[in-house]
This record gives sequence, C-alpha cells and structure tokens, in this order.
Amino acid sequence: MPPKNQRRSHTKSKNGCSQCKVRRIKCNEVHPTCSNCERRQIVCDFSLSSDASNSPSDPADGRRQSSQLASVKGEKRTSSQHVIDPFHLPDLVSTKKTTELDITDLQLMHHFTSVVALNLANSQTAEALALWQTHAVKLGFKHHFLLRGILAVAAFHWAYLHPEQKAEYDLIGTTHQSIALTDFQETLGHVDESNCHALFAFSCLLIVLAFASSTKDKPRDFNSDVLHWFYLLRGANSVLNLHSETIKASFLKPLLDEMGHIENAAAYTLPDTDQITKLFRLCASSDHDKETAQALDLAIHSLLSTFIQASLLKARNDGTILTTFVWPINLPPKFLDLLSEKQPEAMVVLAHYCVLMYWGESKDQDTWFISGWARYMLETVKESVPEIWQEHLQWPQMMMNDSMRLYNGTDI
Repeated sequence: MPPKNQRRSHTKSKNGCSQCKVRRIKCNEVHPTCSNCERRQIVCDFSLSSDASNSPSDPADGRRQSSQLASVKGEKRTSSQHVIDPFHLPDLVSTKKTTELDITDLQLMHHFTSVVALNLANSQTAEALALWQTHAVKLGFKHHFLLRGILAVAAFHWAYLHPEQKAEYDLIGTTHQSIALTDFQETLGHVDESNCHALFAFSCLLIVLAFASSTKDKPRDFNSDVLHWFYLLRGANSVLNLHSETIKASFLKPLLDEMGHIENAAAYTLPDTDQITKLFRLCASSDHDKETAQALDLAIHSLLSTFIQASLLKARNDGTILTTFVWPINLPPKFLDLLSEKQPEAMVVLAHYCVLMYWGESKDQDTWFISGWARYMLETVKESVPEIWQEHLQWPQMMMNDSMRLYNGTDI
C-alpha cells in the first residue's frame, strides 16, 4: 500500500475536446460526442471531426447526410431551447473578416466628427455643431443609410484635402454613397416618425454629396451631373411636408432655422434683383400651357426670394450656402421635367441660379464641395440652349467674370 501522503498519479491527455479544455474539466474523449458536451447539449469538436473524416465521396450521399445532420441539430436546438454555450470559442478562421477592425471607416468617422462636422455647422453655434458631431452620428448607428452618408462625405472631404489619395478615397466615398442612396430611396417609400429625422439629415448631406461625388473633368452630361441630384434633393422637401413639426421639435431645428430664415427687404432696394424679375417677363412672353407657365412662375418666385436672402447675407459677409440650396429643394416637379427637356426658359432660369452658387463658392471658406460648379453648370446651359437665347445668359456670365465685384462686396 502506498504511503498516505503520496498523491495518486494519473495520465494527462491533450486529446480532449476544446469545450472541455476551456472549462478545464476532464474530457472522457468519447466519440462522436464526449459525455460533458452530451450532458450540456452543445456541439462537441469530436462530432465535427468525425463528420469531416467520414465525408462521403458521392455528392448525393453528402447531401443526404447534411440534411440528416441539419435535422438532428435542429431537433437538439429545439429541445434545448436554443441553449448557447458561453464558453464556446468561435472558429477564428471563419470569423476573421468580421472580427477585423475597418480602420479606414474608423478614420473617416474621426475625420467627420473632428473636421467635417465643424465645416457643416455653418453658423458655428453649439447646437449646430452638436447636430452633426453627435446627434447625426448617433442616429446613423440606427439608420445605416445615414451612417454611410456620413462616411461618404468624410471620404470625399479627405480626398479633397489629400490629392495624392484622391482616387482611393473617391472610390471609398462612392461605394458608401451608392449603398446609402439605395437604402435611402427605399425608406422614402414609407416615411414615419421613426425615420423622418434620419431621412431629413441624409437629405441635407445629399447637398454635399451631389457635387462632391461628381466630377467636372469629363464631357458634360446635364441629366446625370445636375438634374439627377436635383430630383434627389427634393426628398428633403417631401419628408418635411409629411413631418415638419416632428422634425422642427428635434435636434434638427438649428438647420431648419438657418435654411428657413427669412429677412424682409424690398427687391428694388437690392442691386441686381431686376435681373431676376426680368425672367418673369421673359417667360410670360412665350406661349406655354398652364402647367408649364405655373412651374416657371413658381421657380422664378423661389429664385427671387432666395436671391434676396443671399444678397442680405452676402452684405454682412455671412455664409450663403445653405440659403442657396433652398431653391433646388423647393423646385416644383414640373420645372425639373422642363430642365430634363432642356426647355430654353427653364435653362435660362437655372443660369441665373448659378450666380447664387458662385456667391457661395466665393464668399464661404467651407464650401469645398461646390468649387468650380457654378461655372461648370453655366457652361452646360450655354451649350444646351439655341443661339437666340444666348443673350439672356450675359448677366450670369458677367457676374462670374467680374471677380472684383463679387469679392470686395462693395455692390451690396
């Protein structure tokens, strides 16, 4: 008989299943399922290895066995009420892609919250900054089209700041934008109080994406470069019409206040407003059906109102860009149809709107996304209208060419 203090030795095995190893309990190594795993009703490593070693050579047999195995496993899951083993180690090979951090997206999110959000908060108030820096990002985790819109804007801004990486980050931005737009357009079909805030916030980001994602270094395509985005921007209007009070009572209020800020001023007291009012006479002189005449009239009225607000902001050296984009958001659908047909009067009205875009580009330091677009759009209009209409484009062309007049602000 061995001495009392002598411990009984036993043979250690390294062949136990991984579940028993994690829990540090002895495995009896019974195949295809050890006793511990059988008792806990979890999948044992041995059953997996047994399946692999006994895989059939005949594909038909394999399908039958797979079906039987799935049936058995389904019964086990049902009987155990979906018991999940907290000690189960996932297969690191199969989960590698999901466990890796996407450093680029993390970098873009940091860039958005630390740089782009300040850029978008045009009024520089604490509420406007929090809108983009905190609230929109938080909402994006619930509505992924908004999150991807945020990442897309950050990517295009990064490409703007780092020309040597432009191709890489333009591709990243375009990818996020494409996925976001698909989800956004699907969600627009069922707007409610649970998603209206995210839809409107994304609609505002579309103002940036519309121009930042398109390139001016290619043959002009008016419908894809300009008109497609005007149609999308009207999504903001449709969301507002349905849930204006809900949105105004939310964190988006500073944005709505700035876009909807109206100052009263007689048109005749402001320089160049007569150039806009001339458009009424120009369009009235043509013989149009009632719907066309009404669409042109509404577009010009909206342009005149926007022009007055932008003129007053410009006189104080305040940013005009948000006010500028109120016009395309409020355009009647019929006017967009006229633009798609390149109807001369509608194209002339658009040419006058280019002046407002140029003001935003010239006066605002944070409007990187519209750089060069005013001239590009005006040239597109010039190429689209017949020769007899070219004289009506002289004033917009003069306003862009007379750079001293635009930059020193002495006219207003």
